[in-house]
Amino acid sequence: MLGSLGLWALLPTAVQAPPNRRTCVFFEAPGVWGSTKTLGELLDAGPGLPRVIRCLYSHCCFGIWNLTQDQAQVEMQGCRDSDEPGCESLHCDPSPRAHPSPGSTLFTCSCGTDFCNANYSHLPPPGSPGTPGSQGPQAAPGESIWMALVLLGLFLLLLLLGSIILALLQRKAYRLRGRPEPAPDSGRDWSEELPELPELRFSQVIREGSHAVVWAGQLQGELVAIKAFPPGAVAQFQAERALYELPGLQHDHLVRFITASQGSPGPLPSGPLLVLELYPKGSLCHHLTQHTSDWGSSLRMALSLAKGLAFLHEERWQDGQYKPGIAHRDLSSQNVLIREDGSCAIGDLGLALVLPGLAQPPAWAPTQPRGPAAIMEAGTQRYMAPELLDKTLDLQDWGTALQRADVYSLALLLWEILSRCSDLRPDHRPPPFQLAYEAELGSTPTACELWALAVEERRRPYIPSTWYCFATDPSGLRELLEDCWDPDPEARLTAECVQQRLAALAHPQEAHPFPEDCPHGCPPLCPEDCTSTPVPATLPCGPQLSACNISVQQGPCSRYLQTACTPSHV
Repeated sequence: MLGSLGLWALLPTAVQAPPNRRTCVFFEAPGVWGSTKTLGELLDAGPGLPRVIRCLYSHCCFGIWNLTQDQAQVEMQGCRDSDEPGCESLHCDPSPRAHPSPGSTLFTCSCGTDFCNANYSHLPPPGSPGTPGSQGPQAAPGESIWMALVLLGLFLLLLLLGSIILALLQRKAYRLRGRPEPAPDSGRDWSEELPELPELRFSQVIREGSHAVVWAGQLQGELVAIKAFPPGAVAQFQAERALYELPGLQHDHLVRFITASQGSPGPLPSGPLLVLELYPKGSLCHHLTQHTSDWGSSLRMALSLAKGLAFLHEERWQDGQYKPGIAHRDLSSQNVLIREDGSCAIGDLGLALVLPGLAQPPAWAPTQPRGPAAIMEAGTQRYMAPELLDKTLDLQDWGTALQRADVYSLALLLWEILSRCSDLRPDHRPPPFQLAYEAELGSTPTACELWALAVEERRRPYIPSTWYCFATDPSGLRELLEDCWDPDPEARLTAECVQQRLAALAHPQEAHPFPEDCPHGCPPLCPEDCTSTPVPATLPCGPQLSACNISVQQGPCSRYLQTACTPSHV
């Protein structure tokens, strides 16, 4: 009677999910209430192809079809919120579930293979055994009106129950992702609590993200960055705003938060806004692409970056204000900005998480994640630690584990900064800037390539031999990086220890006590066959470190100028 939908053959192999992640066809008819898109990550399958979704919380796909007079119409397809009975099926075998109107039957299926919900083998014809309403005597003509009213009432009740279930699923998705759950009716009343700023002016787009667009603009004559969220991304806005508004989060090397507002550029629908300080020099990625730096300028960037991360990780009470420890989870050279003095400021707290600490957090502290999916979620894949790529993060002590993953990302950024230091090259001419692992995998590595290189082969970005022999501290730079990207997360330094080591390199004449967990000792001498340009400076014994390791992901700064670089002295 009814044949297969035939969608499987249209799906490209490029969108198939990596191991342990189920990928399903995604579709929602226009009249369907609510949405299940929060249960997975929507992927772009290409023009003219069905949309697909990669499941976050289950290995199970579902499909719902409406059979009316031998005509089947798909109502919904996507991911289930959990693995339940029926999900072990390899194929979509629909079963009748509801009878919303005379002559209409809803069929549903659950299955546990990639794209298994794209088609079905058959639907039982109306009136067959098992179909709702197929058994028992037919209604008498005088009962048809009452039956229609009863069915209408049941249909409305079904819609009400469906909307309640979808709302509960969305709340569950927010909770598992580690995001604060939106307040009741937040989709309607967010505009009432946010002021409009008539003096706020939008100038030009400087970055586009998955949930927001960042504009350059002005507020009362001050240059500002405006992170504009669409009305449908209120949850992401609320989560990031809650972090920026934590008391005591102000720091020279974190992006300065100014205010939250609402509005839009031009005729676009009004949405929530975060107004932040604008850094005209741009991102670290852009700066390193355009400029080289001497030893002093490179250390200024590196040390300020470590200071910002150490402050972010630190839990403290100061002047009656509690600042919890925070894991950034998306450190990349695109999310670090350059200040006017050449130092760094860490930005984009969209994926940051408040960490469990020794102190009892106040009632206003942001909601903590409770599921492994929320903790394992991370940002730019190129900079993800091996334990995140390999899904082996320590969930028993996830707060410390996420801090160690941040230090791994920090090591990659330090490597990118040092790769553009002219004083670390005998000819004072560093090569063109490349992201971590770009030399090995190119500008657009796949997830499988990153996993194979950083996890399976345990390879790391190449450190030139001239770095080992930098006259101020032989082997110090190499050892610092190796101790930050060690394959064993427990062997990595803390951000505070990285700060102390960089401070010792920046100010060798000053004594800098190392934290108790920061190993140190005299480094070996530079090999005799190493050639470099001596620098008339001598550092005290540098820290003695251990083995190395690093990670990868495609960054947003993927095209670089091939022209000669000129040194920039700050």
